Order: sequence, then structure tokens, then C-alpha cells
Amino acid sequence: MAEEYSKTIVTTLEKGQESLFTWLAATKVTSDKEQKDAEDLLIVARRAVKDAEAKRKDLTQPLDESKARIIALFKPYIERLNIGIKQLNDELGRYHEQKRIAAEAERLTELAKEAARIREAGGTGEVLEPLPAPITPAVPKTSHTHLGTVSYRDDFDIQIVDPSQVPRDLCEPSMPKIRARVKSGVLDIPGVLIARKTISTARGK
Repeated sequence: MAEEYSKTIVTTLEKGQESLFTWLAATKVTSDKEQKDAEDLLIVARRAVKDAEAKRKDLTQPLDESKARIIALFKPYIERLNIGIKQLNDELGRYHEQKRIAAEAERLTELAKEAARIREAGGTGEVLEPLPAPITPAVPKTSHTHLGTVSYRDDFDIQIVDPSQVPRDLCEPSMPKIRARVKSGVLDIPGVLIARKTISTARGK
């Protein structure tokens, strides 16, 4: 219903501005008179945009407010779930890391035993047959559960403690900073293409 009503309003606006669209598409500025005419046309066009945006806001504001209320209703419930999910992830990650450390310790212990056996045999001259490589079961990256699977991967917790020490090549180019530097008069910035342009500001009476 709201969409159909919106279509009706847009159709009415378009029909009322057919001549404006024609003028906008055909306007050329080659004289002072044409400049004035184009400036008047600019004011009319921007006024039309403002009017359309006001009508759109009248239609969407109640929807936005309703959407905001619904989001607010769901937010505490979803936040509680996300807190629980984080706690589960932390606990599962801790246990998975413990298993990985234990498996690695077992592997190193087996290697140390083999090295000690070789050293002892070296003192007696006994020729030893090499034992099969110790089979230490790797901690699986994917766990199959009753309801599906959970996969684990190595990751890193990264925090910036001193931004001034971060290498420049790791910094994201900041458009606000670049724009401020250009406005200060610096027009030659490595890696940045700068071209002058003119922006019009129009106000109606």
C-alpha cells in the first residue's frame, strides 16, 4: 500500500517537471544571459530535489521509526546470544589449543626418546634399526558434532598500542586528511591525482 502510494507521488512529481527535465538536458551556457537562465534553472532543479526529498522523508520516517523500535526490541536478546557465543568460542579455542600443545609435547617427547636411544647405542657400537617415526595424532581442524561441524583455524589477536610506530605503508589512505592538505595549498601529493573543479552553491529567495 505504501509503495503504491509512493509510486503515485513520484509519478505526479515527474509529470509536473517534464519541462524541467527537458531544459536540464538541453541547457548550454555560452553567454551571460544563458548563464543567468542556467543559474535560475539550477535553483529550480535543486528546489525540486529538496521538495522530493521532503516528500520521501514524510513517507519513510514512520517506517524508519518502526524499524528502529523493532531493532531495539531484538537487540538485548541478540546481544545475550552473542555474549554466550563469544564465551563458547573462547572456551572451545582454549581447549583446542591445549590439545594442540599436548600433541606437540608428545611428538617432541617421542623424538627425544629416539635421540637418547641413538646416543646410547653409539657408545656401545651397536647398530640400531631406525624406529618408525612416532605417530602422534594431529588435532583435527574440523570437529563433527551431532548437529553439524565446527572448524578451527589459527588466528591472531592484534591490537595497536602505539599508532605512531605503525609503518606508513600499513596505514589506510585517509581522504579527509588528503582533502585538508589540498585545501592548505599542497597540490602535489604522491599517489594522489588532484584536479581543480568548480562547485556551485545555489540558494533561492
